[in-house]
Amino acid sequence: MAALADDPEAKYALSRPRLVLGVVALWLLACSILTAMAWPHVGPLEMWDPDDYLRLQQVRDWLCGQSFFDVTQYRIDPPGGVPMHWSRLVDLPLAAIILLAKPLIGIGAAERLAAVVIPLITLGGLLGAIALLTARLTDRRTALLAAMLGTTAPLMLFHLLPLRIDHHGWQTMLGMTAIAAAFDRKAVRGGLLSGIATALWLAVSLEALPMAGLLGLLLALRWTAGEGGGRFPAFALALGGGTLALFAATHDLAAWSRPWCDAVSPAWLGPLAATPLLAGMGGWWADNKGPRPKLLLLTAAAALGGALLMTTAPACLSGPFGQLDPVVRRFWYENVPEGLPIWRQAPGNAMLLLLFPLVGLSGSLLAWRAARRETAAMRNWTTMLALAGGSFLLSLLVQRTGGFAQASASTGAAGRLARALHRIGRQRQAAVRIAGSAFAIMALSPIGAMIAGEGLLALRPTGTTTQDVAGATQGRSCFAPCTGLSGLAQLPPSRVLTGLDLTPRLLLLTPHSYAASGHHRGAPAMRRVIDAFTGPPEVAHRLMVDRSMRLLLIDPAGSEAGIYAKAAPLGLMALLLAGKPPPWLRPVPLKGSSLKLWQRVD
Repeated sequence: MAALADDPEAKYALSRPRLVLGVVALWLLACSILTAMAWPHVGPLEMWDPDDYLRLQQVRDWLCGQSFFDVTQYRIDPPGGVPMHWSRLVDLPLAAIILLAKPLIGIGAAERLAAVVIPLITLGGLLGAIALLTARLTDRRTALLAAMLGTTAPLMLFHLLPLRIDHHGWQTMLGMTAIAAAFDRKAVRGGLLSGIATALWLAVSLEALPMAGLLGLLLALRWTAGEGGGRFPAFALALGGGTLALFAATHDLAAWSRPWCDAVSPAWLGPLAATPLLAGMGGWWADNKGPRPKLLLLTAAAALGGALLMTTAPACLSGPFGQLDPVVRRFWYENVPEGLPIWRQAPGNAMLLLLFPLVGLSGSLLAWRAARRETAAMRNWTTMLALAGGSFLLSLLVQRTGGFAQASASTGAAGRLARALHRIGRQRQAAVRIAGSAFAIMALSPIGAMIAGEGLLALRPTGTTTQDVAGATQGRSCFAPCTGLSGLAQLPPSRVLTGLDLTPRLLLLTPHSYAASGHHRGAPAMRRVIDAFTGPPEVAHRLMVDRSMRLLLIDPAGSEAGIYAKAAPLGLMALLLAGKPPPWLRPVPLKGSSLKLWQRVD
């Protein structure tokens, strides 16, 4: 990095229009590859995750007349349904494309078009944010390299594949936008834009809270240490005001009395609105004062937000899953790999979480050391190193944040790559330059990290086995490819007892209602389903009678069925898999389907 900083030709060789053109070209290439990979799944609408199916169902319900402010899924655990914690903000672009395209190509094709296009647009915004962040910290050539590395980051790209319409891609894009804006040379503009992006980030999902809090803390520390210009006060005001405005715009009056812990709600308006607003308004007064008044102001603002949270919703201090039923936690939450820490992951996933972020951290550390003589650069790289380190540590605790960690690592990794390419470019032999450049790109990219990970895994002693995540048995699940559902869809609308993983896709493709799905606000219904499949047949019989359920459906090859059967060898699921259904169940043939269906006959 120091070599690049001392070389004006290297720093200014790439103009801003060429950087934009380069990022657009990388984005289009990535779109082509990802679309080709996903295309076989588009026609049959085989999405990547249950949340993608349920997101599309949520959009359907809204477009079919359900209130914009009501995100309850009434066909899950009827008649009351399950209130979802998802934001309507993610529904808006999907609904817009569907409404625009429906008159031209029909509703089915319009839904598929939206599910393909929206993740790719989000990818474009993310690559732009990575490039902008890197250009502000280094130079434009390195920014283009960072965008290039981003197009090869598997954990990041998984959340941006066509048909991946859940909120995780939006989280990564908005988070990187907030970070990039925070490094704007125009302090007030950067603070305002970063605060707005952070408010959107949190509104989309409260999973952003750890990294959003770290960003706000770092800006506050910089301000306390003497950084002027109004960056932190502007950030705080935009965050607090944006949080209030977004909550008011996407919720009705009744929502102001519901203190949910898993989304921005009145429970969180203390720390997410009152605290930043007080810090922002007081920040303008204390901007030119010493550290003591600033620390007192920040302490008072934090105390106010904490007091409001403890007064209105003390249960939220244990997190959104702190009150989860132990049985539901055991059978559901602890079998969802994306929510588990690195030591509960398969070795391949663990390597993806570890290797490339470490490359990025080492690059940020080298840049930090090279910037020690420049106060502004030193401050910026200290901030970036803390953000990259924080995202890396978070990804070790929760796997689904690995995409954000890879995005955050792209800037530091691009710095290391630019430095290596600069040295290789000085070699006289063309063959050395070509081979050396190819090796450097491979070694310092996520692809190189994957190859290195595979190599390390290959060195394991022969005969070593890897336990499947959370002890679940191997098997596919119907939320991915699952054929032969037409017979089920043609049956009269009924209430169905089935597994948690099956429900989201079945909502889209059939007219039936279902007992539960894998979404934590429906934990009581989830517990009933788990008890029904792991208990003796009488438990399921009582549940089906009490809830007026006529049909029972399972996926014998699915991992969920294996989990229940392994945990309860004498339970209903184990009996069904063994071909020993209770006498009150009559089999219903489903032609061309691997699913098994029974009807209650009493």
